[in-house]
Amino acid sequence: MAFLISGLLLWIVAHMVPVVAPDFRNAMVQKLGEWPYKGGFSLIIFGSVGLMVVGWHSIESVTPLYDFYDLAAFPALIIVLIGFVLIAASILPSNFRRLIRHPQLTGFSLWAFAHLLLNGDLRTTVLFGGLLAWSLATMALLNKRDGTFVPPAKVLPHKGVMVAALGFVLFIGAVLGHEYLSGVNLNPHS
Repeated sequence: MAFLISGLLLWIVAHMVPVVAPDFRNAMVQKLGEWPYKGGFSLIIFGSVGLMVVGWHSIESVTPLYDFYDLAAFPALIIVLIGFVLIAASILPSNFRRLIRHPQLTGFSLWAFAHLLLNGDLRTTVLFGGLLAWSLATMALLNKRDGTFVPPAKVLPHKGVMVAALGFVLFIGAVLGHEYLSGVNLNPHS
């Protein structure tokens, strides 16, 4: 559990620096340069993910704290699909950004929430509960820091179709590669 929690804390701290200490981030960029800062940030994030993966695999799944799998399996897939569409909306310009201030964090939150619905063991609750709490806190802090939301200008409607298509492709890739990427079978009853 120590590796899992260490990776989660490293992820949270690294991502929170630009949110709660933008002056520190800007000073580091001035000192190191934009690309070296981004490279260091990326290494820290990769390290945090590595710690979370090692921690995840070092903990045997224990008796569930709760079990909603049979009830939540299909809704969770829909929630994850919507999450991937919102993540795609943070990549491509679309009118989704006019409705949702933080599409990437909102999509990430939905992804984490769906994992909490499906998996009630302690390691899942710690990992995905921590990631969900981080993403929700980040959105709240960004909203407070940045003030009133000013929606961007409208774009052509076909951009939304492109976002939905990209989100669907990401979703299919995640479903097909889930066991390979995470080591977790999507159907634990099989």
